[in-house]
Order: sequence, then C-alpha cells, then structure tokens
Amino acid sequence: MAASQHYEIILNQFAGSGRVHIVWPKLQQQLDHAQVTYQVHETQYAGHANQLAQEIIDQQSTQIILLVIGGDGTLHEALNGVAQRPDPSVTLAYVPCGSGNDFARGAGIALEPTTALQHLLTQPQQHTLDIGFCENLENHNWCVFSNNIGIGFDAHVVHRTNLSASKRYLNKYHLGSLAYLASLIGAFFKQRSFPIQIQTPTTKVQFKRAFLVTTTNHPYFGGGVPIMPQATLHDGRLDLVIVERIPTVAFIGLFALMMLPGHLHTRFKAVHHYQADTLTVESTTPQFGQADGEDLGKRSFHFKFSVRHQKFIF
Repeated sequence: MAASQHYEIILNQFAGSGRVHIVWPKLQQQLDHAQVTYQVHETQYAGHANQLAQEIIDQQSTQIILLVIGGDGTLHEALNGVAQRPDPSVTLAYVPCGSGNDFARGAGIALEPTTALQHLLTQPQQHTLDIGFCENLENHNWCVFSNNIGIGFDAHVVHRTNLSASKRYLNKYHLGSLAYLASLIGAFFKQRSFPIQIQTPTTKVQFKRAFLVTTTNHPYFGGGVPIMPQATLHDGRLDLVIVERIPTVAFIGLFALMMLPGHLHTRFKAVHHYQADTLTVESTTPQFGQADGEDLGKRSFHFKFSVRHQKFIF
C-alpha cells in the first residue's frame, strides 16, 4: 500500500465485550509500520458509528476509505451511515473484532484482526458487494444490512443473548458461545410458531406455523452457522429461509445438519428457500426481530427487501 494512503477509522473499543480494547494497540502498530496516515473516531454509544460515518463523509471532499474496526453491529451502523450519504467516492474496509463476525466469513475476510489488517495493508483488492435494503412498509423507514434480518427464533435468541447478564463475563474469557447456547435453548422452548406471508416476483405463499424467518445476504448467521450455504454476496439476490415449527428432536437434527457439508438441512420438508432480487415478508403477530444481530424488539413486521451495492476493500 502506498505511503500516501489515508484511512478514516471508526473504532468500537467495546466490540466483542472489549476485545478491540486489547487488540487495538497491535493494529495501531501495524498501521504505523505501514506508514499510512489515519484518523481515529471512537464510538461512544449505540448508534454512534452511524453518526460518525455521516459526519466523516460530510467533512471530506476527496476519496474516502472508511475502515470499521469492531463487530457486525458496528459495521451495520457504519454501513447505514454511509447509506444515508450515498457517495461513490466512499469505500468501506473492515477488520472483524466482534463475537460473531458473520460478515467476515461471508466475504472471505480473515477472522483474526491483525491478519485481516495485514491483508488490507499489503494485498488490497476492491470488491463491489451486495447489500440488503429493507423498507418497513408500515412507516416507510428503511435500513441496509450486511448479513441478515430475521423474524422469530433467531431474533429471539439475539434478544435473550443481549439481555444475558453472563454474556459480557463469558466473552471476557472467550466463552461467549456458551451465553449464545443458553439463549438458543431458552428461546427454542419460548418461541411459538406464527403466521407469515411472503411474496417474490413469481410467488406468493402463506405459512401458518413459521418458526424462523431469515432474509440473508450470505451463508452465515448466529456466529458461523451456515443457514444457506449457497447464498453469496455477488449474485444480486437475497435468500429467504423459512423453517416451520418441528419437534425438538427433529430441530436438533436439523441444527446439527447445518454444521455439516452437503447442505442436507435444506432437504427437510420444514425448510423452505426462496431466492430473488426483491422479497416481501409480513408477520401480523408480534415477534422478535433482528438486523445484523441488532435487536429490533417484539412487534409485527411488514418488510420489503431488495439489493443495493457497496464498494469494499479487503
């Protein structure tokens, strides 16, 4: 990378329950050694990365590389800030430091932060990737997402995990998956089936016993679970996965198959897959929702999904 390269860095010191605080000095050494210039903007509260991204774009008059250092939630916020200020001169870069890092998996970015930054500094390649666009048809608010938006079981897990008193403690000792597992088990027994209506350019279907409804931009959710292995960030389409309520033993088997090669879980009769450049999903009963792991609360949803694009370098 040329010495004249400049990065505007959005840094979330609290991502991964403080993981960034530990790894940032090493990343800073790498940046200094590469003789690049950079300015650091630290997030102070939820939603701040969105605001910082907008402010950085407003204040710059040249090409911008916006380097996000944090987790999927930090990237989600920054990406939405960029979407609020559409500008072809803005390129995003990302060093994953969260507990899930699903976008990094889907995009092929190294999961180890110092390795990801080293690749960026020494072997940068520009990519134009699909980004999901979600419009709330009830109030016409919108957001973009890098990973997925879920209604039902996966969102219930996110809700319980974020409220878990043990999450921060376990993440400190790299055992955050235990908090997630506890939330997963608890959500499974609390989550009830619900009606859902979906529409694509060629299909309109109703399900009476939906359990998990996820619109995804790449294969992964929940910290590396490949819910739809064939999904990709490069095809201009989104993948909608609906899993109907099934008995406990069958669900355990289904979840186990997700972790094995061969896409065998997609052959379950209770698993339905739709792929399109536009999708509409409507849930009339209150359910938990999540966007890139960020809790959307419990309410009814009427979402229209489509695809946008964003320049990345990694």
